[in-house]
Amino acid sequence: MFERYTEKARRVIFFARHEASDFGSPCIGPEFLLLGMLREDQNVVTRWLGKGDWKAIFRDEIANYIDTGPKLSTSVDLPLTEEAKRVLAYAAEEAERLKHEHIGTEHLFLGLLRGPQSNTGKMLISHGIDIKTVRETIANESARSGFGTGGGTAGAIAQGRAFQVQMVREESDKPVHLLWGARLPAVGELISLESDDDESGVYQVVKVDWKVTTNALGSHSLTKALVHVRELKALIE
Repeated sequence: MFERYTEKARRVIFFARHEASDFGSPCIGPEFLLLGMLREDQNVVTRWLGKGDWKAIFRDEIANYIDTGPKLSTSVDLPLTEEAKRVLAYAAEEAERLKHEHIGTEHLFLGLLRGPQSNTGKMLISHGIDIKTVRETIANESARSGFGTGGGTAGAIAQGRAFQVQMVREESDKPVHLLWGARLPAVGELISLESDDDESGVYQVVKVDWKVTTNALGSHSLTKALVHVRELKALIE
């Protein structure tokens, strides 16, 4: 079910599971998705708030309404609650609404705000976060940059056109290979490349940045993409 999720969004789920374990919860609820988001990509949440240690603030507030217990082993399987499943469904709807190909942390955050009657939704709203403002801001930022999260619009712009793609290894921040192509690699895709020492390796795409130019007539053109990849064995270890 997570094929469309960006690497960051997947890590939010991973960290949410750890947060639930720390609280001794037998399942993963929306509050743990929020804590997982604060661990992985806190700016998605804290940009709407003033200064403060929001990880600690939200963790304390959650502890007030969650029945805590002994910390659970990470080997214990923890299911998502029905509320958490709805958050993920809402996140997918928000991505569709914005015409974004992939589901990112911002969509998960909108999913959390879609449940104003849930404890997590009430908590966020009580701190002055408004879903309409968040949604409009994300939509405007996407429109200004000329692409959707994960490559939705950029992928469409790129179809049938040649553009420069540079691969960068996340662990070394050095180029792996420089090429021209007619397709933008997708997050999660496995690619076989030659590394700097001329040894071939299998890499997974973990992030894609691109440059879109606009001509005088207002049409967009993808001219360059920077694809961050991580060697497959590093992801497994």
